Amino acid sequence: KLKWGFIHSSKFWSENVLKFEQNDYRPLKMLSALLQSSDPTTLAVACHDLGEFVAMHPLGKKQISGLQVKERVMELMGSTDPAHREVRREALLCCQKIMLNKWQDMENVPKQ
Repeated sequence: KLKWGFIHSSKFWSENVLKFEQNDYRPLKMLSALLQSSDPTTLAVACHDLGEFVAMHPLGKKQISGLQVKERVMELMGSTDPAHREVRREALLCCQKIMLNKWQDMENVPKQ
């Protein structure tokens, strides 16, 4: 179960994002598994943290692609549960970060 705290800040993520590579990305896998929780706060915090990982880690988008994170986040964006207002907001922000193409990634796209 997750709850909001000081570790859910951009400062924390910028300083610690590479530590999520440890043990074959085990912390990232645990975080993505929490997207199956029934607790709205856990879901919101997990979406937030996964979005921060994607935004801060050089290979963030690639690392979450195999974990079906985007699919689950998109499901959460569409939740109609009134208790999921914060979940929908954080899921939307996470999805934006997943879908955003960083300029450095665009250098490798073939020109047409």
